[in-house]
Amino acid sequence: MGGITGRFTGRYSHPVDRDWAQALGRIVDEQRNRPFGDTESVSGRTLQPFSFAGLEAATNLLTKAIRALDRDESERARGYVDRAVRLPYDRHEETEPVAMAVHMMLFCDVTDALEDSDEDDLRWLDAAIDVLSTADEGGRCTMRDVLAAIDQDYALHRRESAALRSAIADVPARPELRDLRLDPQAMADCVMSVLAGCRNYRVALRQSR
Repeated sequence: MGGITGRFTGRYSHPVDRDWAQALGRIVDEQRNRPFGDTESVSGRTLQPFSFAGLEAATNLLTKAIRALDRDESERARGYVDRAVRLPYDRHEETEPVAMAVHMMLFCDVTDALEDSDEDDLRWLDAAIDVLSTADEGGRCTMRDVLAAIDQDYALHRRESAALRSAIADVPARPELRDLRLDPQAMADCVMSVLAGCRNYRVALRQSR
């Protein structure tokens, strides 16, 4: 997700929050069917302290997990993920912190690449399509969710939007990971799948440059 924090407006109509927690505040605020009560977002709201603490803890563990995956240390990565899965369920946000955190990791990876791209540069989307074609179910479905959100929230060019919609058309919609109540092993399996998608997305971007 880069080391850049704060907000900036790129060639797309939606300002992008480069800090993951600020991005999370904006995204959940836009989910009209997921009320967050008095949760505040970047546009005048801030995350509840409990929610922020849980998400920060989950993100720290997942960051260590993806670094372990980069070193081909899958067992160590699974250990970090198992710890993240054991974090307390967030009753205010009605989700597992690890599920929201891993979704945001992938979302920020893709939107960072999108915002850094030139108008005729589709490498951000090509890398996402590569993940769609190679990931297992958890990573594939979460990438679909991310791309669907981007198609809805960003003013993509016609060519980009058409390519994106074509790519996700064959991936069936399903409840997002953050909306599911899974047993710990199933949740950890899904999180590992999404983390692999994050890693493979970053690799695909690097190889395209």
